[in-house]
Amino acid sequence: MKKVIKLSEEKLGKIISQIMEQVNLEDYEDEDFIEAFLITFRQWITEKLGDESKKYPLSYLLKKYGSDFEKEMGIHVGYGDSSNFSHYRLLRSGKSLAEKEKYSLPSMNPGVKFTEKYAKLLSHFIEKIELPDYVSISMEEKVPNKIDVRFDVDFPKMIVSPEFKSLSSGNLLYSLKKYLEGFGGVEFGNPNYGQVQMNGKKLNYVGLDEWVKNVLNKKIKKEIKTLIPYAKNIHSIRFDVDGGKADMKIIFKDDFRWNLRREVVSGIREYLTNLGYNTNVLRVDS
Repeated sequence: MKKVIKLSEEKLGKIISQIMEQVNLEDYEDEDFIEAFLITFRQWITEKLGDESKKYPLSYLLKKYGSDFEKEMGIHVGYGDSSNFSHYRLLRSGKSLAEKEKYSLPSMNPGVKFTEKYAKLLSHFIEKIELPDYVSISMEEKVPNKIDVRFDVDFPKMIVSPEFKSLSSGNLLYSLKKYLEGFGGVEFGNPNYGQVQMNGKKLNYVGLDEWVKNVLNKKIKKEIKTLIPYAKNIHSIRFDVDGGKADMKIIFKDDFRWNLRREVVSGIREYLTNLGYNTNVLRVDS
């Protein structure tokens, strides 16, 4: 007795979505889609005409039966009944076959998550590079061998840290890849070739927006204008964060004396130091 399994539309949709996540067509080249078309077409024509069709040239079969094949497969790509099968048409039809799961594209992807297989090596790397305690690394791997690396920086903690350390997501990712190549023999490239694709996100400054809104704008800017001599001559304060540091750019009014500008900047630095900030990280300049 056959067992019938009923799936709701929602569950079926989730299953299809999971399958599509595993098959990322962007990782395939034109040749792969053309092969998908030719293999599927040859199988279809053999079933239709028998082994006798193997004697016929491919060009003849495409001209005579190609459009019928596309219609039956539900992959018509806008060429009508034209018998001309260009490179581009083969490519588009082959891609449609893969999208509709009428052809399973081959892959050398091991199917085992890289972050699980190399968990100890990744942990050792993070210990080895001695990141500041306000920086953390996290990795997301929805599909095996396709990893997004994120670098989170605790911003409020960074600007009170006693030491400044230049940070670059690009440099951190480069160091991670070189380490994995050297000590793990990891080969980077296309996951469909059994290689690893590792992408780095830009530095994510956690707590930055809240600090700017609640501390910089509501407290520091107001107190600077009331506590620092000559600060009434400040036109505006520009703020930028990059590379593990924050820059406060003091813009003075045009008619304010140049020799007094240094005095104001120096006073702001002293004020920030008294609040507990490291002015080599939270920098002030004009």
